[in-house]
Amino acid sequence: MERARFMYKGEQLAMMAAFKGHATFGFWKGSLVMDAMGQFGRLTSVADLPDEKTLQTLIHKAMDLTDKGVKPARTKHPKPDIAMPDDLRGALDADPKAAATFDGLPLGAQRDYLEWITEARHVETREKRIAQAVKWLAEGKKRHWKYETC
Repeated sequence: MERARFMYKGEQLAMMAAFKGHATFGFWKGSLVMDAMGQFGRLTSVADLPDEKTLQTLIHKAMDLTDKGVKPARTKHPKPDIAMPDDLRGALDADPKAAATFDGLPLGAQRDYLEWITEARHVETREKRIAQAVKWLAEGKKRHWKYETC
């Protein structure tokens, strides 16, 4: 697959990807430029694109949005909350320093620990992870502390 980005005044205007049997083309500011999320879908020939005048109009519309400073809409996809497992809460309550560290972590860092522990498939693995988590938290460490200085 080959990819190309088309830039205008330092911002991405459009992008294209070529595959063995087809290509795709779309505008970065997608639905602000045209319907169908700003994409032309699967292109198997030049005939799949609109006529030259229409394409020029769309390109100029995208350029005008950049000139006006319009940014594409960003959609946030919040992750569902993970409930605090009783066994982890019990282990944290037994070590006040670990509990204080955990409670003081940002939500994302708390989620890292919660996901790690709740995704364990076996009871033994879960117990080992809880013990390791309490140890690291008592030392004031986040779940991925090893990679903070990379």
